[in-house]
Amino acid sequence: MALFSLVLAGCSATGGTPAVPIFGSFFPAWIICAVGGIILAVILRAVLIALRIDEHLPAPPLVYLCLAVSGGIGLWMIWSGVA
Repeated sequence: MALFSLVLAGCSATGGTPAVPIFGSFFPAWIICAVGGIILAVILRAVLIALRIDEHLPAPPLVYLCLAVSGGIGLWMIWSGVA
């Protein structure tokens, strides 16, 4: 029973949901962070192309995917106050 109550403690409404009101509807904060990570990866891709580093990457799609995921996680950590 104690383990069950600890698992359900994450569902309490005391912390509230991490949602942001945009145009009257609430969007989950993780979607905003994911889009921010994609935008960050696009900007970094432009910088890498300008510096001519892009042509030396071993697997560019994988590198840019990792940049987008890392950027999204970093934004989420800043958003939630962990970092």
